[in-house]
Amino acid sequence: MNKKNVAVITVAIVIFGVIIGNFAVSMFSQTSKPAAEAPSLIGSKLPNYSLLSLDGVRERSEQWLGKIQVINFWATWCPPCKREIPTLIEVQNEFRDHNVQIIGIALDDPRAVEKYVAEIGINYPILVGDDDVVRVSESLGNDMGILPYTVIVNQAGNISFIRYGEVDKETVESEIRKLL
Repeated sequence: MNKKNVAVITVAIVIFGVIIGNFAVSMFSQTSKPAAEAPSLIGSKLPNYSLLSLDGVRERSEQWLGKIQVINFWATWCPPCKREIPTLIEVQNEFRDHNVQIIGIALDDPRAVEKYVAEIGINYPILVGDDDVVRVSESLGNDMGILPYTVIVNQAGNISFIRYGEVDKETVESEIRKLL
């Protein structure tokens, strides 16, 4: 290999490293400050979807119709996702008797998710997958592929709230109370 080829390859590696590095820094340095709301689907019907649960059962979105749903897309490798899960566990406990259902949808390896769910004690249904999860997330407005991503749906099955990025407990509780 001549010096010109080595230089071209080196430049390509450096550029690739900068791109990957910037992505990693942005992923791991997300603050707990909530991101902007995505209003485009507010008021529209929740699209039907079906995904696998951790025990391999295909779960359908229609089973939660009539409940306030807090649908949270997350992954075990996503620090902001892991920071907000304890909040979602608390919200599920607090609103369990008020017809509220948290639904976690993990874009991740089922074994990693199962291990994490057991470690932290997640008390709400977890659905998991890869391409299927991406399609469902996109159908719910996540056109940027951001995690975490949260959608709140009213009892009639209409989307009432969408948030890119981490969501705090006060916001989730406030949005749920609007629908009670």
